Amino acid sequence: MFFKQFQVEDLGCYSYLIGCPAAGIACVVDPERHVDQYLRVAQAEGMHITAIFDTHIHADHITGSAELASRTLADIHVHPLCDPDFPHKPVRSGDSFHFGTVELEVIETPGHTPNSITLALTDHTRSDEVFGLLTGDLLFVGDVGRPDLAGEDLLEEQIRNLHHSLYEKLARFPDWTEVYPAHGQGSLCGKGISTKPMTTLGFERRNNPLLNNMAFEEFCRAMTTSFQIRPPNFESIVVKNRRGPELLRYAMHMRKLTIAEIEDAWTRGGALLDIRSPTSFGAAFIPGSVNVGLTPNSVNWLGMVIPADRDMVIVADSQATALSAARKFQRIGYDRIVGFLSDGVSGWAAMGKPLDHLPQVTPASLAHVRRKYPDHVVLDVRTKVEWEAGHIDGALHKPVSELLAEGIDLDKERHITVVCRSGFRSNIGGSFLKSAGYTHAFSLIGGMIAWDHSQRDV
Repeated sequence: MFFKQFQVEDLGCYSYLIGCPAAGIACVVDPERHVDQYLRVAQAEGMHITAIFDTHIHADHITGSAELASRTLADIHVHPLCDPDFPHKPVRSGDSFHFGTVELEVIETPGHTPNSITLALTDHTRSDEVFGLLTGDLLFVGDVGRPDLAGEDLLEEQIRNLHHSLYEKLARFPDWTEVYPAHGQGSLCGKGISTKPMTTLGFERRNNPLLNNMAFEEFCRAMTTSFQIRPPNFESIVVKNRRGPELLRYAMHMRKLTIAEIEDAWTRGGALLDIRSPTSFGAAFIPGSVNVGLTPNSVNWLGMVIPADRDMVIVADSQATALSAARKFQRIGYDRIVGFLSDGVSGWAAMGKPLDHLPQVTPASLAHVRRKYPDHVVLDVRTKVEWEAGHIDGALHKPVSELLAEGIDLDKERHITVVCRSGFRSNIGGSFLKSAGYTHAFSLIGGMIAWDHSQRDV
C-alpha cells in the first residue's frame, strides 16, 4: 500500500494520495487546486490516478478535482447531494473501491455539510480490518467540523446530523483506528484544531470534549455558541466547486503592469491589494489600497476584504512575492488578478503619483495621545472572545469582519487608532477606514500584545 498526506499550510488543508504500486493504480482524496504534486509522486511510484474523491463540497478552498480529472481522465466521486454540474459518479454508504490491495469504503457522515462522506481504509496486505478513516471535515485533531456553513435554516438539522455521525456512524470502529482529517490548524472549518496531522479515535474519544460521550443537549449548546469568521467568499467558493472550477490553463495570466495600466484598472473598478508588511504599508501606499500582509492567514482575510469576482492588482515588494501570493489566492478562487506592481510603491512615487499613509503608533504614543485628547477613538477590531478577555478602557469594539461588512458610523474627521492582537488586523481595518474616507486613521503597532507589555512597565 502507498499512503501519503499533503498539506497546504496557509489554508490548513490536507489531501491524500493512496494506492497500490504493485497494481499501478491510485486515488486522490480532497485534492487542492495545484495538482502537479500528486502527478509527480504517483509517477515516481509507478501508479496512475484512476479515481478522485471529494469528501464534501468545500467552502474554504477551490477543489483540484476538475483539474486533476482533466489531466488523468480519472472519475470524480462525490455524494449525490453535492449536485455538481460536472461529470461525476455518485457514492453512497457501503460503496467500496479497490486499488490493488487497498480498499476504500464510503460512509455517509453529514453534519459539517449535508453531503459529507468519510472513507474507511483497509490495507489487505496486512489485515482485513479497517486501519484508518479519512474523515473529511467531520472529525479533526482536537475538534469537529462546524455545522453552520449550510445556512441558518439547516443549522439545527446539521447539528443533529453531526452528533449522529460522530457518535453513531463512527461507533463501530475501535479506539486504535487512525483518523486522517481534511484540515489542520489554520482552517476556518474548525476553531481548536491541533497542529498534529493525524490522531486516533481512542485519543479523540478520551481528550476531545466534543467526542467524549457528550450528551446531545450539551453538544448542541457547544455548536451554537460561537463559530470562526465566515468570509463572504465562502459562498462563491461553494458555487465554483459545485459548478466545476475553471481549469488553471484558462485562468488568470498575471504580469507586471505599468503605472498607467494600474491606474486604468483602478478607474475601471479594480481593487488594489497591498501585501507588504504593516510598517511598509503604513509608511506609504497608493490611495484606495487595502493591506492584507502576506502571512499564513492572508488567504482567509482576503475573502473578507475583496470579492473574488472583482479585478485585482497586487502591490508587492518583489515579483517573486507577487507570484507566490497569486498562487495562494488562486486556491480560494481569485482568478481575476490582472497583474502586479513589484517594487512596492517606489515606482509609483517616482512618477509623482499621489500616496497616502497609515501612521503606526506605539503604545506609549497612544497613551500620550489619549491623555492629551480624550476624544481620540480607540477602535478594537478583535473578536468578541478576545475583547472580553481584556481591552483598553474606553475603546469601541467592532470585529474587523463586521467593520468590513458594515462600516462604522463615526465622523470622518475623528482621529481613530485601530487595535488588534498583533497589528495585522488593525492594518486591514485602518486601510479600510482610509479607503472609506476617514482621513485620520492610525494603527497600533504590535497590537494588544505590545500594549499589555507597556502597561506592565508603567
